[in-house]
Amino acid sequence: MKGYCFSLFLVFSLLVGCNKVDVTQPGAAAVSELNLVELNDEVVPTAQLRMSADAAAVGEQTPTAAQQSPVTASKKIIRSGHIAIESKTIKKSKQSLDALLTRYDGYYEQETLSSSGNYANYSLVARIPAERLDQFLKDLENGGDKLTERSLRSEDVSLQYVDSESRLKSKRAYLERYQQLLGQAKNVKDVLEIQEQIRQLQEDIDSQESIMRRLKDQLAFSSLSIQLFEYQANLPIGSQSFWIQLKEAFTDGWALLGDAAVFILRLWPFFLVFFGCYLLWRRFKRK
Repeated sequence: MKGYCFSLFLVFSLLVGCNKVDVTQPGAAAVSELNLVELNDEVVPTAQLRMSADAAAVGEQTPTAAQQSPVTASKKIIRSGHIAIESKTIKKSKQSLDALLTRYDGYYEQETLSSSGNYANYSLVARIPAERLDQFLKDLENGGDKLTERSLRSEDVSLQYVDSESRLKSKRAYLERYQQLLGQAKNVKDVLEIQEQIRQLQEDIDSQESIMRRLKDQLAFSSLSIQLFEYQANLPIGSQSFWIQLKEAFTDGWALLGDAAVFILRLWPFFLVFFGCYLLWRRFKRK
């Protein structure tokens, strides 16, 4: 009987101990969840602090929008250049250059022809679509004429373009606002002041639009200065061959003969007076 009671007491003690352990641990967790923390003299639930910490951790691990998708502004490049072309037959070379420029949708902004003696040369300024400039120069190099000089330059106007575009947008917004205020003006003084502001804004907008048009035109079409000349005109004095000198002598002699004939024709009044005097002299001599 005593042994049986002792066994029951031992089992009851073990059960009570287990219940104490199981109840203590959940109880401690529950208390920690509901515990309040003092932060900067304010009582904040622990759960909120945990959520803030988790959010901060996520913010440190997750890159910002700027890091995920960096914005790279497109470059605005103005290209221009200069080339010199040595030609054997300048007339034929000029016709080929005209055809090539037309094929690439370009045009002459300036065209000047000058001649010295028997030689001629062209000073040209061509406008060519910027994206086709390299291919245009490549076709020129592969042509029958010789490129004696070539230079290209690029100018980055991205900041100027963005600044002008931003200024134009801002002034248009101000103009729209002043136009709205003009309809709400209640006296002549306010109307005159608003109209003066509108006038100044419109002038600024016109100026900025002109700048933008010029930039867009320079970005769309590259300027290429072309010097087209005959190869004899580029030779130094004394380097011409005998046959070239003989040709020049014949040409110069023919030109001199023509000049003499013109000069003689200019003296026809004197010849007429002289012939009249001669006829009078003969008539007087007969008598």
